[in-house]
Order: sequence, then structure tokens, then C-alpha cells
Amino acid sequence: MNEAGKVPTQIILKHKEQQGLSDFADVLEMIAKKLREEGQFVFMQGEEEVQVKPSQRLKVEYEYSTKGDKHSFEIEFDWVEGETGPNKMGIK
Repeated sequence: MNEAGKVPTQIILKHKEQQGLSDFADVLEMIAKKLREEGQFVFMQGEEEVQVKPSQRLKVEYEYSTKGDKHSFEIEFDWVEGETGPNKMGIK
């Protein structure tokens, strides 16, 4: 812990690259497919593999901003290990 009593953030993976729109859409679709079917996905960078396995309950943020001609759209999702979703109401 640091001086303020907070656990410092550990950056596991940070990667930036130029991609075409279609390639980027493919990556998003693969992440969605893996999450839906397996509950996880793995980033591969060279020999390194980083498993991302969110819990069932997520906090999701979407942000779209502009600065002059530059546009940015961010999707962020956070979770606490082992946290499960709420029981959803159903009707019989």
C-alpha cells in the first residue's frame, strides 16, 4: 500500500497500434464472442499471454469526446473478483 492507504494500480498490459476499422471491429467481435462463450479472453503479445476473466457483475463506462479534429471513444469495464450479478426478477 502507498502512503494514502490505497493499493497502487498494477498495469498488466498496455498496447497501442494503428488498425483499420474492419480489423478493429474483428477484435471487438472476438472479445465479445469469447466473453459470451467462455467468460474470458486472452491477449497475446509475442510470447506473452494475459488472461482477462471478468466476474459476472461489471461496471461499464462509455465515453465519447472530441478535441479539435481528434475524436475518442472509450469503453471501460471494471469488476471485483468473485462478484456475481443480482438475481433478476422473472415472471411465470
